[in-house]
Amino acid sequence: MGQVPLDSENQDRGQESLLDWLPAFEAIAPSFVELDGQDQVVRTRGDCANLLGRADSDLIGTSFTGMLHERDRPLWQLVRDRLKRATNLPPFPIRIVLPDGKIGAVDITAARVNGTKKGMVQLAVARYHGQLSLEPAKRPPSSRAREFKKEDFTVLAERLAQYAEKKNENPAVTLMRLAGVSGTEGQAQPSGSEGLWAAHKLLTDAASEQAAKLAAETTRKGHEDREKSEEKAASVAQDGKEMKAAVRSAYQASSDTNYVTVAGEDGISEAEAVKAAVYAMKQAANSERAVTMKALTGGYERRLEKVRNQLRVFKKIVVQEKFDVALQPIMDLKTGEVHHFEALARFDKDFYSGSPFEFMCFAEDVGVIHEFDLAMTLKVVSLLKRIRRIGFDTNIAVNISGRSIQSQAFLRHFFRILEDCADVRAQLSFELTESSQIDDLETTNRVLSRIRDFGHKVALDDFGAGAAGLQYLRVLKVDYVKIDGIYVRKALEDKDNRAFLRSIAQLCDGLGIQTIGECIEVNEQEQFLSSIGIGYGQGWLYGKPMPVDEALTTFLS
Repeated sequence: MGQVPLDSENQDRGQESLLDWLPAFEAIAPSFVELDGQDQVVRTRGDCANLLGRADSDLIGTSFTGMLHERDRPLWQLVRDRLKRATNLPPFPIRIVLPDGKIGAVDITAARVNGTKKGMVQLAVARYHGQLSLEPAKRPPSSRAREFKKEDFTVLAERLAQYAEKKNENPAVTLMRLAGVSGTEGQAQPSGSEGLWAAHKLLTDAASEQAAKLAAETTRKGHEDREKSEEKAASVAQDGKEMKAAVRSAYQASSDTNYVTVAGEDGISEAEAVKAAVYAMKQAANSERAVTMKALTGGYERRLEKVRNQLRVFKKIVVQEKFDVALQPIMDLKTGEVHHFEALARFDKDFYSGSPFEFMCFAEDVGVIHEFDLAMTLKVVSLLKRIRRIGFDTNIAVNISGRSIQSQAFLRHFFRILEDCADVRAQLSFELTESSQIDDLETTNRVLSRIRDFGHKVALDDFGAGAAGLQYLRVLKVDYVKIDGIYVRKALEDKDNRAFLRSIAQLCDGLGIQTIGECIEVNEQEQFLSSIGIGYGQGWLYGKPMPVDEALTTFLS
């Protein structure tokens, strides 16, 4: 939306507020809410019941924060903090909890109300057509720039004609009003750039509506096809024929899942069940007590059930998003300012109480780490888009396992995500972890080159932790090398570690690769790394991993 008069405190003096502009904005923001300094709803207009699931009478006096999904409340606090210094903020999506417990998503434009009542905020609320979670998308993910169809122009033309006739005004001015472009009062014709911007925004809305209808129809057809397939499989099983086909149909993937293969009552697919069995067999074979076949087979079933239980927990964490993003700063050693953040996972304690490292090791060993890497990438892309809309411009790095980068299933979905994040491409980078052996370096290098061609920076993480580090550096073209923290910790007391660090710094400098030292805990370590040419540092000296809102307000406000 564009700039509009916001001061509802002075309406008696002829000034207007967002709420008084409702007719001009109802096509793109059909609901308006005004909050007091304690986030209580004091005034509403428009279609609140449809968007927020609550009638006007129920909204008055209700805590707006209380309506938000608990995972989005920190984002709202950031918005509140930003509005202390900014008049208004561009639209941003946020999740709300409806009275029936379901989760909805809305697009909010927030504006500060000037006047005697401090903390007053006005919100223009519209339906959000994108995707904020791992649940089925409301529109199919695009792999190219938006292409408008004839039907989209028809929807826009009908909307303009109806509104212009109702208001008895020039259609060009109507276009500007509906799109929320500023400076239209008394303006007969919009400028070329403003008119194009307004048309594109309204066409995007129309296209989203058409795509949503198409997606709903596709989903309905998918359910019908799946029901027919399930009936056929049940018939085959009942007749006792083709048992193998019946087993496979029992694990048939849902047609409307986003990317995670969810199948069977416990959410474990046939392929994953095989992976769990192989993993359990390896555990049993590696047991010190497995010296006889009886001991091996006796412990196997018990281990298999344990692995399946762990796998069930993993699936729930990924599919139900039972994890949060924590950010740890990476500092520029020359300027002392934050360069970017590393995104780290923090799990819901009700689902998983172990360490994130244990979780990642299990997922890698079983062979499902690519599912979590996709979930984390989606979550960070969404985070970057949302915090950018409220004025935070920062860079975040996401870890990608060496196993994931070698998985074709992972790469198909991963590059689809990258194609859809052009607006935050410069802010999103990736760290290739060395925790898993990479077998085909040439193919991996081609994948990394494609990621870099998109415009994303790539780092080689934990360099020096594995025996293949120098081989990786010889073949893989990366932008950063993160030196494993074990060398940094011992740098002050061990001359061999200091010599190693100097060699790595010189090698990377010669290759045009920037370096990051991990696990910096004291000033002396920082000073040494800076003296040998290490450009960036990460560690508890600067900050532990922290919630997103805390990290942004601490380092960027």
